[in-house]
Amino acid sequence: MKRSACLSLGLALGLVASGPASAQDARFDVQAFRPVGAPRDLVIVGQSRPMGDYDPSRPLALDKSIAVSGGAFFNLALDPLTLVAAGTHSKAVSVVGNRLQLDAMASVGLFGWAELGVDMPLVLAQAGDNLEAIGTEGFIQSFTPGDLRLTGKVAVPYLRRTKPEDAGFGAALTFGMGLPTGLQEAFAGDGAVTGNLGLILDYRFESGALLALNTGLWLRPDYEFAGVQWGSSGTFGIGAELPLIRGWGINAVGMLSGSTPLKKLPEDPRQIPAELLVGLRWYNTALGLHVTVGGGGGCGCSLTAPTMRLFTSILWAPGPETAAIKRYIDPPQPPPPPPPPVDPDGDSVIGEGDRCPASAGPVENGGCPDTDQDGDGVVDRLDRCVAHVAGPRGREGCPLARIDGNKIIILDQVHFATDQDVILPESFPILEEVAEELLKHLEIQRVLVEAHTDARASDVYNYDLSRRRASSVMNFLLDSGIAVERLCSAGFGRSRPLAANDSESNMALNRRVEFTILPPTEGALMPPCPLDPAAEQVLPPVKSTKSKR
Repeated sequence: MKRSACLSLGLALGLVASGPASAQDARFDVQAFRPVGAPRDLVIVGQSRPMGDYDPSRPLALDKSIAVSGGAFFNLALDPLTLVAAGTHSKAVSVVGNRLQLDAMASVGLFGWAELGVDMPLVLAQAGDNLEAIGTEGFIQSFTPGDLRLTGKVAVPYLRRTKPEDAGFGAALTFGMGLPTGLQEAFAGDGAVTGNLGLILDYRFESGALLALNTGLWLRPDYEFAGVQWGSSGTFGIGAELPLIRGWGINAVGMLSGSTPLKKLPEDPRQIPAELLVGLRWYNTALGLHVTVGGGGGCGCSLTAPTMRLFTSILWAPGPETAAIKRYIDPPQPPPPPPPPVDPDGDSVIGEGDRCPASAGPVENGGCPDTDQDGDGVVDRLDRCVAHVAGPRGREGCPLARIDGNKIIILDQVHFATDQDVILPESFPILEEVAEELLKHLEIQRVLVEAHTDARASDVYNYDLSRRRASSVMNFLLDSGIAVERLCSAGFGRSRPLAANDSESNMALNRRVEFTILPPTEGALMPPCPLDPAAEQVLPPVKSTKSKR
């Protein structure tokens, strides 16, 4: 039996003296468990989408547009209405010590937009202490009907899930009416017409999980009982459904629901009858049955919050509602993928992507065999120099030096010591291949070795540095066996940049050595060397005495 310190102040008025209750004590419906009857509602917390479906192509297909359900909820509450005495020698009074109630319910859904329902509560058995403490000799009546409830739900446009199994947000407005069919003396009715207005907001996830929030008003007459003001209340509820074994239709449900009166006496503690319930739900789509079992208890902060509640429900919902649940539990399987296209050459490149269907080749080459035009071991699709055989020191199919038009192209720059004309050893292999090309191609009469600088320093300095560097490269080639009459050199300083000298990378491009093949002349005369751009005179080659190593 629950003890609640927050209630003793208001209840002491009628209990400490053990005298008759105040004439103001009025009996009312103490049942806080008010189930909602659609199969996918969360027992006492509603979800937004009404039953039924609407197919614009079949507007009169009533087999899907109109859905029905019916069933029963049973709940057993312990101590739903117990008065706690304030004095140490006073005895608590269980006005309603326990109650077993049946709610027979039926619902009809229209086109997935509206839903109407009826709930007939029936108290099957209840018991409590002698009611002399509240002014009536004897015990509470055990079997009695409750107030008949009529309920309704309308989906909010633009916040309605198109199909019952769809994911997304949803919203609905709810309304209801209670008719005074219950016995007020047995705390099973309010003795007057009551009403309900509410709003449902929820979200259904792709996994089938549902999170729902309910809020609203419970409009009922004003009562005063045991020094506590009762009447119209603000209601709240939050619930969730989580799939546990989806293929078997087993889900977990949980909900917190309650209310609080809009009015209270100045000295009266706030009454918040709230309950936390959890349970398991089984959807049997073969029979159209939906069974839920669970339990929980009240928060202990109100006269009408039970110590413990156990509940079970069984609903039958044939037709579209069960079909929608079946689609969620056992979604239709996608059609099998089409057979893979035929791959006659077995290279895993199929269909139009295979440019050579009769010959196997790598995917990177469109299914065609790789070719090596220059026979250097680097396939043509990766060879940057398809027509040139790469030497032993070549890269990506390109030799370190090759003849292209009137130029001997080198794969890398000739590197010098900073501000000097000393060739660094890392450039020796490139110059050696330049010499090899000249030795192989004796038809080349004369080559001009050009040196260029970036824009740093003065023109005089850059011309001098570039002349000395060009001369060093020419001397290297002379040391490699090239005849002196086939070479000449010139330095151009910064007069012929390849790129703007506005960044380190561009200036690195401008610091370069080039090999220009001079046009041949008729007879025995060699092509003349050009004039030095600074000195305007021919620079004769000078035989180096220093080792190229």
